[in-house]
Amino acid sequence: MQHAIIIGAGYAGVALANLLAKAGLTVDVYEKNDVPGGRIAAVHQDGFTFEVGPSWYLMPEVFEHYYGLFGASAEKRLELQRLSPGYRVFFESSDPLTIQGSTEHDASTFEMIEPGAGETLRRYVANAKIAYDISLKHFLYTNFERPIELLAPNVLANAPRMLTLALRPLDSHVRRYFTDSRLQRILEYHMVFLGSSPYDAPSLYTLMSTLDFTTGVYYPKAGMYKLIGDLIALGDATKITYHYGAEVKQIDVKRQRAEGITLSDGSSHAADIVISAADLHFTETSLLPPAARTYNENYWQKRIPGPSGLVISLGINGSLPQLLHHNLYFVDDWRGNFTAIYDDKSIPENASMYVCNPTKSDPSLAPKGTENIFILVPFPSGVALSAEETDALAAKYTRAFAAAINEPDLESRIITRHVMGPTDFAERYNAWQYNAFGGESHLLKQSAFFRTKNKSRKLKNLYYTGAGTLPGIGLPMCLISAELTYKRICGIKSGAPLEAIS
Repeated sequence: MQHAIIIGAGYAGVALANLLAKAGLTVDVYEKNDVPGGRIAAVHQDGFTFEVGPSWYLMPEVFEHYYGLFGASAEKRLELQRLSPGYRVFFESSDPLTIQGSTEHDASTFEMIEPGAGETLRRYVANAKIAYDISLKHFLYTNFERPIELLAPNVLANAPRMLTLALRPLDSHVRRYFTDSRLQRILEYHMVFLGSSPYDAPSLYTLMSTLDFTTGVYYPKAGMYKLIGDLIALGDATKITYHYGAEVKQIDVKRQRAEGITLSDGSSHAADIVISAADLHFTETSLLPPAARTYNENYWQKRIPGPSGLVISLGINGSLPQLLHHNLYFVDDWRGNFTAIYDDKSIPENASMYVCNPTKSDPSLAPKGTENIFILVPFPSGVALSAEETDALAAKYTRAFAAAINEPDLESRIITRHVMGPTDFAERYNAWQYNAFGGESHLLKQSAFFRTKNKSRKLKNLYYTGAGTLPGIGLPMCLISAELTYKRICGIKSGAPLEAIS
């Protein structure tokens, strides 16, 4: 029976621990923080539960597939509810729009904004679904070890379409369909959560619109933070041991093998296999000696991280009836906002924001008569802020949000506040360049074949998993990443989703 050590108890680390344990390995997971979850995190403060991590439950079929490997159903265990409407969009100079999550319903909304846009949306979403289905079947569950599998008939039949999408920026693609800037922004905002700009990212990511207008947005009844607890419960407690407050200081290396790890307390722990689910840049540049690094600092200087961010959690007295569970605020200078973040590396003066109000779906997250919101403001990577600067920006963006939703007295209704800034991501997650989402930006040169791989080229038994490697950022991608790393460890070269764990 082999023994595996996993560094980091984030979503991908826990998911991989479950897969390895089911395959018969004993697994020890070492986590530097006092709780599991990584970026799936919650803060309990003054009677409020602030979920300060991922808040969108998308691609339910990916969760269902993973849970199915353990004979379980994610939908049933997590008590999923589909959000209807899906989200509301506020604009700097226009009335809000509500996206239902139904192509037919939302086509009517688009038609009211731009004549002919209803039928155009149907065509756009139909084309996006083709890209989504091909990606899910042929590009997401593969380590690209058997390129011949990419010559499947439906891939070849759609090769010209997929190549065009790969080479054309998303914004250029969207503008071929719609002229109204509000509709364009609705079809481009996903790139914020994929750590990129619609002016740079490939239009392959038009596939995200499939989730908005057909698959829909969901929410687990117990809350997003409970996802990590349920994932741990899904695993085999007799074969997996979690060690919290256990910071790894180095990966021990001997004769081209990872022998184990050494913790900050000086203790060493041996293993047959070592997997890092920690930040990949940190793993390579801080946990490994120079001779054992596959990706040295020169490599990372050529890579582009996802953005950093400011997360402002507010406990509000009374209600905010104009908000849904998910809300977006888009500034008029859409391009200028992305330019500030990705090109100028400057804090945006006037920023687009994402606002989550989970108490719309789960009132238990706040005391009676109050609501709980968090505001995410994307920031450039690599920019450190002092505590004073962070607090001042949080106050500034809170006022901007209050104006956007026409709540001039919002500040006076704040009962409690919690703020996370760039340095928090660095301190808590060893985040490369203070990035908020855990990995590289989804540019073409950092997607699919070109993304940083999940196995060391220097050490025979060192692997990686999580948002920093294949296939990318997001909770569904972390589940797939765990499966891809499991395949790599087991020598499974198939690009299809696993049918069983043996």
